[in-house]
Amino acid sequence: MKQTKDIITSIRYGPHFKTEKEGNVKYLKGNQFDDDFELTLFNDSYIHIDVDEKNVLLQENDVILAAKGFRNFAWKYSSKSDACVASSLFYVIKLNQDVINADYFAMAINSPRIQHKLKNVGLGATIPAIPKHELLRIKIAVPPMTEQLKAVEIYTLLNKQIRIERDILNKRLNIKNGLLNLLTEKSG
Repeated sequence: MKQTKDIITSIRYGPHFKTEKEGNVKYLKGNQFDDDFELTLFNDSYIHIDVDEKNVLLQENDVILAAKGFRNFAWKYSSKSDACVASSLFYVIKLNQDVINADYFAMAINSPRIQHKLKNVGLGATIPAIPKHELLRIKIAVPPMTEQLKAVEIYTLLNKQIRIERDILNKRLNIKNGLLNLLTEKSG
């Protein structure tokens, strides 16, 4: 087990910007992530970034952690997601990539054990926030890189399977509801 302070090379809050319906960069907010912590619900949340503000853009393998509010989760940025800036809801975390894989770190942070710890350390009168010093004290199992990559692969496949099964269930429910509507409309 390693404390996160031994694997995190930098941590900062994302900047606060006023969002617009159009812009050159996506501005990430907590409500744009689904129940599986995937960026799927993106809508009308853009900002304009000038050349001198490029330092706020997320970089490959940055991990963002929703540190304010009641829903804490981690997500690893990939350049496949277009240019993004994390809002001030998020910590932007850079990791020692020689020690820990960013996908593995996000997976570990999203585990029930660490989620429970994050809920317990959240401070705030009305809206809880995870203090930086508490986040840096959390311990994570850090196996060799090959094992981290295997764990991420298994986790990713299980998430895909769950999404497919959830989609199938939703389609079956729609068919059932449609059939019930059809049958009850004909009676009488």
